[in-house]
Parts: sequence; C-alpha cells; structure tokens
Amino acid sequence: MNDSGRKNVLPLVIAVSLAAVTLAVYLQVRTFDFINFDDPGYVTENPNVSGGLTRAGIVYAFTNYTWFYWQPLTWLSHMLDCQLFGLRAGWHHLTNAALHIANSILVFLIFRRMTGALWRSAILAALFALHPLRVESVAWIAERKDVLSGFWFLMALWTYVRYTEKPGNGRYRLVLLCMLMGLMSKPMLVTVPLLFLLVDYWPLRRVAIAEKLPMVMLAALAAALTWIGQSRMGAMLWSAGIPLPMRLSNALVSYVRYIGKTIWPQNLAILYPYPASIPAWQVAGAALLLISITVAAVWVGRKHRYLAAGWLWFVVGLVPTIGLVQVGRQAMADRFSYIPLIGLFVALVWGVGGWLQDHRYVAAVAAAMVLVACGVRSWQQTRTWRDSVTVFEQALKVTRENCVAHRHLAVALEGRGSLEAALPHYAEAVRIEPSYFLAQCAYGAALLKHGEPEAAAPHFSAAIRYFPNYAAAYYGLGQIFIRTGRTREAVPAIEQALRIGLSPGDEAAAHAMLARIAPL
Repeated sequence: MNDSGRKNVLPLVIAVSLAAVTLAVYLQVRTFDFINFDDPGYVTENPNVSGGLTRAGIVYAFTNYTWFYWQPLTWLSHMLDCQLFGLRAGWHHLTNAALHIANSILVFLIFRRMTGALWRSAILAALFALHPLRVESVAWIAERKDVLSGFWFLMALWTYVRYTEKPGNGRYRLVLLCMLMGLMSKPMLVTVPLLFLLVDYWPLRRVAIAEKLPMVMLAALAAALTWIGQSRMGAMLWSAGIPLPMRLSNALVSYVRYIGKTIWPQNLAILYPYPASIPAWQVAGAALLLISITVAAVWVGRKHRYLAAGWLWFVVGLVPTIGLVQVGRQAMADRFSYIPLIGLFVALVWGVGGWLQDHRYVAAVAAAMVLVACGVRSWQQTRTWRDSVTVFEQALKVTRENCVAHRHLAVALEGRGSLEAALPHYAEAVRIEPSYFLAQCAYGAALLKHGEPEAAAPHFSAAIRYFPNYAAAYYGLGQIFIRTGRTREAVPAIEQALRIGLSPGDEAAAHAMLARIAPL
C-alpha cells in the first residue's frame, strides 16, 4: 500500500478503534436496570413514552414542555426505544452508548478536518470518549438528552465547518437545522453561537459575527421555553431562596471542581448536594484561579490560539448550568460537562502536543497512559450505575449530607422488599432537610407500611406544610385516619388528594376507600 493509501486508511482504523474501546467500556450497561431517579418520569412510568411511537405520543412530544425542557426529539428517541425494545432497560442503555460512540467519532472527524492534525484529533476524541466524567451521560437512561443533543451539536459543528469551506444558503440552513435539532433534544445548546465564534477564532481563523444572529434567535426561543417548562415543574422552587451571592460563590467553586474532577476523576456521584455555606477563602481562591487562567490563556493565546479558544469554550459552555440561575438541588453535575469539556481537552492536547513536539515518543507514551487510566476508571465508574441501589450507595460513599441520595436509596431498598433497611435512610433524608417534602411523604408511607401510623402522621403533615398541593401526602393522612378509626377526618383528606390528582393506581384505591367509609 502506498503512502496515499495509508493516509486514507489510517483515519478509518482510528475511528473503528475508537468505537471498539468505547464499546468495551460501556458494553456492560446491557445488563443494567432503570434507576428510580428521573427514569420513571422519562420512560417507565410515563404512558406517553412507554407505549412506543403513537400519534398521541408524538403530539405529547411536541406540545409538552412541563418536564423541565421542551425536548421533543428526546421524547421521540425514548418512544422509539420502547417501540423496538419495550421496557428492557439494557437496550435503552445501549442506545445511549451508541450515541456516545458516534459523538466520539464525530469529534475526531471534525477536529481533523478543521486542524489537519490527525493524532491530536484522535487523542482529543479518545479523551472525550473515555473520560470518567462522561459515564453519567452514557449510563443514565434519562440523560439521553445529553448524548442526543451532543450528537446534534457535533453535526451542527460539522455542517458549519463545511459551510465555512464553501458558504451558501443551503449549507447555512443545514447548520441551523442541526442546531434546532440539538435544542429540541436539550436546550443547553443555547451557547452554540458563542462556541462557533470561538471556533472561528481557532482553528478556522475567520471573523463572522452577523451570521450568528439567526443562531442567537433560536437560542433565545429555546431559553424562553426552558424557563416556562422549569417554572411549571417547580424546578426552581427549592432554589428560590438561594441569594445571588451564594449562587455566584457556588458557580466559581464549581468551575474549579470541574477542573479538578477532569484532572483527577475520583469521588464521582449522581448528585453533589448544594452546600449550606461556602468558606470565603474557597470563593476567593476560586475567583483568583479562574481569573489567572483566563488572563494567561488570552495572553498566551495571542500566539497559541487553541489555549484561549479551548479555555473559553469550557467557561462559556458551562454557563447555562453553572447555577447562576439555579435549577434543582445539585451544586454541579458530571453530565453538565459533556460538551464543555471538549474545550479543556483541546487546550490540553494541543498545548502538551506543542510542548512535546520534539519528543513524540514521550508524548505517545504519556497519551497512552492517560487514555488507559481513563478507560479503566470509566469502566469502574460505570459499574456503579447497575441499578438504583448501586448508584445511590456510591453517592453516599463519596458525598456528605446528601438527602436526595438517602431518599432514593431508601425507595430502592423498599422496592427490593428491604423495608427495615430503608427506614434509616428515610429518617436521615428528613433530618438533613426537613423541608424535603418528597422524603417526608415517602418516610410517612414507609412507616405506615411498617405498621406505625402514629409515627407516620407527622411526616405526611410536614409534607403538606412544605408543599400544600401534594396529593400523596393527603392520601397518606386519609389512610392513617381510616386505620385509627377517624373516618370523618379521612373523607376530606382523601377528597383533597383526588382533587389535586393521584396516580391512576392510587386514584382507584382512594375512590374505593371513599365508597367503603361513606356509609359510616
């Protein structure tokens, strides 16, 4: 084979190898289960999804934006999995893995085309594929939106590169279409216009601001729909009392924590609890470090543009989820780094590559060692996602005061029939955060099941106090009143639960209870 033939075959060999090693890490997910955090709402307990691709389901996908985001493509992808595989969780997991493999290959192909650097692009793609911070997005079925939006983001970038090579209205419309598809998967892609400006700076070396305006309009529309969806879901209720200085402090510290977990990916968890307070020295240190890195990257970036472009890609990419507008209980999340981390990897790979350009053997050995370590660590981390028990046991192992992890572990243990083992975790969840009404109600229901109605009543009452429109808590109180012979008090409680809205199973049981006690 001549040199030209080798040059044509080598990228194919790299792409196939990249797919193979990534599959080797994630193939184990084929035996994994759904977990009890978000998976029920996205798949298993959502009849619009679990029924597969139906006309009603498609209408739901495009008209529903109450589950945090307007994400019709994500809904449709879950429906397609249910259509093809039913509720066999392993196949849903493998769809995530397949999307991640496709994304890794796209990273390789895109950066090779933009830079012409074959091996640096290959190492960049391998880091993206194998880094342990990717595990959450791949191994969590409900995070399909990460890998799916990542796919469409990379397709938008690919079509954008092709557009810059030969501008034309048709090619530009294709860029906008791919961006729209990404926004319809997860609205984190609102940063695309800024990321594309960074790509213009390096490696494309062009200036084109006006052409980003249609992208900005798409991003603004997605942001508006997201705000509405998260408000309807009550995603910001818990965080409404967090003052802006606290959110800013957490954002600064979280940026540094993302960097730390990129360099040393240990103690990874499905949820990192929001801190009650952050020491001033941590905030000051984080601010100083971030300012120093930014100044250095921009200064050195005048000659080595990849440093400035890569660092700012990371900073800008995290803005929607860094917590300035706090949604949910997490201080940060591994999944939020899915696209932003590409920027850090660019700065690292091209920076070290330039530094060791005269020592290629040393660079190759160092890259191989890092990639092997990432692959092994990702394989180990993926094992903790086997089911709800393993996921939340891992979270409690590496975090403190994690009321969400305690509650979900308790639910999982109770689901296994281990009620005695679940009760201490429920108790710990409400001790950590008494206003956590979901845990209060779940603890009350568990105590009721355990034959302790008097102990359960205060927890249902607490759930109602902190969230007055919580139907399950009224239903629980109604059950307690019936068991303790207070049927007159049971009727209004159960009726209130029915007015607010119960699950189909509980609704039927509640009507049956009312029918039994009405004559009394």
